Amino acid sequence: MINTVKEKKAIKIPPPVIRLSKPAPLINKQLFWHLFLKQVALQKIDFKIEKHNEKIVYCVFRYFLQMENFNEYGIIKNKASLSKGLLVYGDYGVGKSTLFDLIHEVGKEIIKTFHIAQLWFPRISAISMVTQYHQSHKDPSSTFVLQDNYKAKLFIDDLGKEEKAFNREELIEKVLFERHRRKRKTFVTTNDTPSAIAKRYGAHIGDRLPEMFNIIKWEGGSWRE
Repeated sequence: MINTVKEKKAIKIPPPVIRLSKPAPLINKQLFWHLFLKQVALQKIDFKIEKHNEKIVYCVFRYFLQMENFNEYGIIKNKASLSKGLLVYGDYGVGKSTLFDLIHEVGKEIIKTFHIAQLWFPRISAISMVTQYHQSHKDPSSTFVLQDNYKAKLFIDDLGKEEKAFNREELIEKVLFERHRRKRKTFVTTNDTPSAIAKRYGAHIGDRLPEMFNIIKWEGGSWRE
């Protein structure tokens, strides 16, 4: 007997299209805020977020949390990008260094507790860098190596307050140039304007500032007074 029933061809069903949303930051803002307030208390610092500084502070917070809307308030006047570092300049005593010091401590706690380096960065003042550079040439047991400051992320505090190395060499100019060349994220606080930085370290550094940094001007009276 001949089977006249034709076999049905298997219908291939294409796999569903899965649209992946952007991955959320590893450290959420609730945890960050909790750890930030903890550091304020531990360091016994009277750091206050108020109307005159909140947009700047929240812009920096969002930057370190890798939030795409970190420049929502338009604080950064050059082209904003999460792939660049931060240069915060302005008046003495407004809290620039303190803010980065607190974030540094938060990053230290996160990397110790959760082994996540999202907020971690080493820090050094421009003055200390030059001092250690001097000592490394005098003391053979010194562990300071200038080239270590060309690697990974780095926070340079009080840029512009340092003297020339051996009264002739602009050490910070060399560090900034090498970090730009290697595309390393750098965070800087300074009382000098970008034009003053360019005047001291040269036009080849001044021209690179907008490529290296999200530039933020922080005005206001000293909270130490």
